[in-house]
Amino acid sequence: MDARGSEGMGVQGDMRFQVSFSSAASLPVFNLSLADMLDEVDDLLFVMDPQGRVLTFKARNGKGLSLFKPSSLKVREMVPLRARPKYEHAINQVLLGSRFSVFETMISLPKKGAAWYEFRLLSSMDRNLILFIWNVGAYRTFSNTIANVPFSIEKMIEGWSRALYLRDFETEDHTRRVVAMTMQLARRLGVPDHDMIHIRRGGELHDIGKIAIPDRILLKEGTLTKEEWGVMHKHPLIAVNLLNVMMPQLERALVIPRSHHEKWDGSGYPDGLSGEDIPLFARLFSFVDVYDALTSDRPYRRAWSRADALAYILHQAGRHFDPSIAPVFIDMILEET
Repeated sequence: MDARGSEGMGVQGDMRFQVSFSSAASLPVFNLSLADMLDEVDDLLFVMDPQGRVLTFKARNGKGLSLFKPSSLKVREMVPLRARPKYEHAINQVLLGSRFSVFETMISLPKKGAAWYEFRLLSSMDRNLILFIWNVGAYRTFSNTIANVPFSIEKMIEGWSRALYLRDFETEDHTRRVVAMTMQLARRLGVPDHDMIHIRRGGELHDIGKIAIPDRILLKEGTLTKEEWGVMHKHPLIAVNLLNVMMPQLERALVIPRSHHEKWDGSGYPDGLSGEDIPLFARLFSFVDVYDALTSDRPYRRAWSRADALAYILHQAGRHFDPSIAPVFIDMILEET
C-alpha cells in the first residue's frame, strides 16, 4: 500500500525570485544568496532541470513547510564562491552517472554566523536533479574514525529522512508511529534487543527510494496509471541502490526498505518473494505500515476505523500478511485501548 499524499502544503504559485519565510501572505521580491535563505530556514530542497534551473524548491523551518515555484533561478548563482567548485563537481558527478554526490562546506550566515552544511545531490528517474541542503553542525564534533561510525550512520539516516519529508511532505509522525509499533511487535515475538537497532533504522528509511520518483508521479493527486505504478514500484530498489553505496553497514536494516511491499502469497514487489522467504523484519513492518496507512487520513480518502482496518488485516492473513503473526498484531492493537 503506497501513500502518495502531500501534507503541510504551503504557498504555491509562479513567483520569480519571490519568497517570504516569515509570512506566506507577504511575498516581497528578493534576490537572496543561499546564506540569506539558510539564515531563515532549517532545510532546503531544490528540484532542478539538467541545466541547473530550479523547477521547484521547498523550505522548512520550525513553523512548518512552504513550497515555491520560481520561474527563473539557478542555485549555482546563489552558492557562496568558496563552495562553488564543490557544487559544480557534484553536479558533474551526477550528470555523468553517479547515483548521488555529497559534500560539506562551511557557510557564513548574516545573522547566525558560520555553520556547516551538507549538500546531497542526486538525479530523479526523469533525469531532473534533486539538491538537499541541511545543517550538520551537530555531527561535526565527531570524527570519521571507526569508533564514530554509528554517528555517521545516524547522520546519513537523519539527512535522508529530512530530505524525503521535503520531497513529498511525508509526515514525520507517520515514520515515528510505524517504527515504534514495529519494534513493539518485534518484542512481542521475541526478537532480540540487539536487532532492534536494525528495525528502527530500516523503518526510518523504508520509503527513502521515493525521493527519486518524478514529481508528476509522486505528487499526482489522481489515480496512477499502470505505467506510473510501475515507476512507483521501483522505489524499494532505488532505496537499496542509494544506501548500499553510501553505508554498507546498513545491510541488515535494508531488508525493510527493500521488502516491505512483498506479500505472503508472492504477489508483492520488487522481488516476488513469498512466505518465510520474505525477511522477518519486513514481514513485521508490513503489518504496521498498512495499518497506519489505513487508519490515517489521506488526500484521496478518509481514515478507516480501527475495527475496519483490523478486519482487513485478518482477511489478508495468508495473502498479504504472515498468518502466524496476524493474531499477535491484532492482539497488540486491541490491547492499546
